[in-house]
Amino acid sequence: MDKKSDGFTLIELIVVIAIMGILAVIAVPRLVGFRIMAEESVCVANRETVERMYTAYLVENDIDHEDSNFSQFVIKNFHEVCPAGGVISFEDGKVKCSGHGSGSEGEEEEGPGDEVPWL
Repeated sequence: MDKKSDGFTLIELIVVIAIMGILAVIAVPRLVGFRIMAEESVCVANRETVERMYTAYLVENDIDHEDSNFSQFVIKNFHEVCPAGGVISFEDGKVKCSGHGSGSEGEEEEGPGDEVPWL
């Protein structure tokens, strides 16, 4: 009996689909992590830009900071500061994001008990 084999067997297809599923399970969380890191990097860069421009705006117009001035400045000059949808504010001379805090990339804000004591 002469059997002609033109395609893949069911077992071969199941093995290939299983391997692709395993690769997807490994790759998807890493890609989501990269997206989150990219959003945070964009937020940090945008906050630094807003901070510099707002400080220059205050000096040029010889006015003091008020929340209403900051809100109007951001609405007038920026479409979106935080790509993750965080709300920004200006406190203590720094632009802060409700989603990403106020620290720069790689910096973690330390609490009072997190410091390393010096001898």
